[in-house]
Amino acid sequence: MCRMIASLAIVAILVIPALVRADAVLEFSAQGEVKGEGVIQTMSVKDGRILVRGSGSSKHLDYLFDRWAQNLMVIDHRKRTIKMVDEEQVDRLNQQASTVQPLVQGLADQVAKLSPEERQKWQDLLGGSVSLDKIAQAAQPPPATTLMSAGQDKEVAGIRCKPMRIMQGTTGMADLCLADHAAIQIPDSDFATIRVLLTFYERLARRSQRVARQFGVIIPMISVREVTGVPIELRDLSRDDGGSVTLRSISTTAVLPDIIQVPAGYDTEPLTPWQ
Repeated sequence: MCRMIASLAIVAILVIPALVRADAVLEFSAQGEVKGEGVIQTMSVKDGRILVRGSGSSKHLDYLFDRWAQNLMVIDHRKRTIKMVDEEQVDRLNQQASTVQPLVQGLADQVAKLSPEERQKWQDLLGGSVSLDKIAQAAQPPPATTLMSAGQDKEVAGIRCKPMRIMQGTTGMADLCLADHAAIQIPDSDFATIRVLLTFYERLARRSQRVARQFGVIIPMISVREVTGVPIELRDLSRDDGGSVTLRSISTTAVLPDIIQVPAGYDTEPLTPWQ
């Protein structure tokens, strides 16, 4: 389930009246890989932290991003576990995967030499669990990623946004609709925190692309330099069963501090390539 770099000015939150802060709460409708199994996600933004409830179309999974610590915690309430995602963890996985890379490259070379008949024979033996095409693709560098316009502006939940498409080579990877600060109308600091989350995603995605391809996963990429707003709608085009996330509503209200904290009593587990 995971990466964009830009230099952002940090604007202090407007306080009216003094000592009263408005936090941002965004509600999304998320459709998962299995059709009909949609969930409602809430994104609460407060003091440089973002808590997303119901992440990955799971009612039991939350994401907690800390802008200042530059990390993201995957919180599984069913297992009562926490997994840390940051650049150090991704680099650790990359180092582990580098030992497998020569094997993947060797397999890719052998696959390229197979005749159509031999290729079909091996694919039949492997069944649907392993794709020879994915083995071959994993050893190759990913095609360049570009962001292109995908039509006229539209409204999502009453907010005007600009449709864009993420392309990898000639293949569409994701559709998104970007809303700028004036349209989304949330506090300056909360908007900046969401933008920092985008740069965090970009860095991790760029570092993770090769590892992900070894496991048959293609990570959609966006560049913050090309994005002037934040996504309020996203649809994964990289798979036939890819999910979607669409904004339902936005409110600016106080978020209680204990809501956006790390839960006590949960076990910490290491991040794995399958997380």
